Amino acid sequence: MGLYQDNFTGLSELERLAAMAHDPVRVHEIGTDQWPLTMMACGLMASNDEEKLEENFDIYDIFASKTSVAARKSSLIQLSRFITGRKGEGWKSLIPYATNEPDEALSRKAATYVVTLAQPGPTEHLAGVQELVNRLVRDEFTPTTLLDAVLSLADMRVLPLLQPLFELPDERMEELLDTLETTPNRLSCTFVLRALEAYPSLAQEAADALCRMAPLSPVVLDLALPIPTWAFEKPTPQPLHGWTPAEYFARMLPELQPALDADQLQEVRSAFKA
Repeated sequence: MGLYQDNFTGLSELERLAAMAHDPVRVHEIGTDQWPLTMMACGLMASNDEEKLEENFDIYDIFASKTSVAARKSSLIQLSRFITGRKGEGWKSLIPYATNEPDEALSRKAATYVVTLAQPGPTEHLAGVQELVNRLVRDEFTPTTLLDAVLSLADMRVLPLLQPLFELPDERMEELLDTLETTPNRLSCTFVLRALEAYPSLAQEAADALCRMAPLSPVVLDLALPIPTWAFEKPTPQPLHGWTPAEYFARMLPELQPALDADQLQEVRSAFKA
């Protein structure tokens, strides 16, 4: 992007800021108050170019070092509104906010935007989910907050897309289970059960994940989620079914009993108040 540095006057403001961010010489001239718009510009300019999108991960690290969480949140929300107005166009610009954001809550929020705003692909309706799962599989440094966002959808249509995760090395699945922080719903609980089936040695990690999830919601839901949300006038999740935690523990019990020891099973039973 260095070729732009002498031609800023002929570029739009977004192009100018993106060019500066991609230029090692000029990137440090960007002011703190300019960075939220700059990161949006970088993402949108590169959203259809995988090579440039990868460059934006390094730029996001600079963005994060120069700004507050509040400023980055404002930038993310503005970007999501722009993408919503453009019916999903440019949705990949959200990915660096999800993968490189140091604040876990903001990373999770960005990942949620990725899965709910992504344009459907030619063969994949849930393109955003597919994108995040692929990144979790390809790169061990991808934050596990991406999985939290995917599982929080509580939509069982997501489950088949998670299959590649059950082929990860034991230590990576252990990390996913150890850091899982999402609500108990049919999708998230089923994910843990499938992980327990595929990785019997991670029984304690699976039990701990269920125990952390259980108190986060008074009802275990199965939802039909309107995705992408911009395609619906009123994108309201449709509950398909709901169980009390105790009722859902009873549903899981046939799979938990042979996989957990007595102490582990009692821990999960207590967490679900069964």
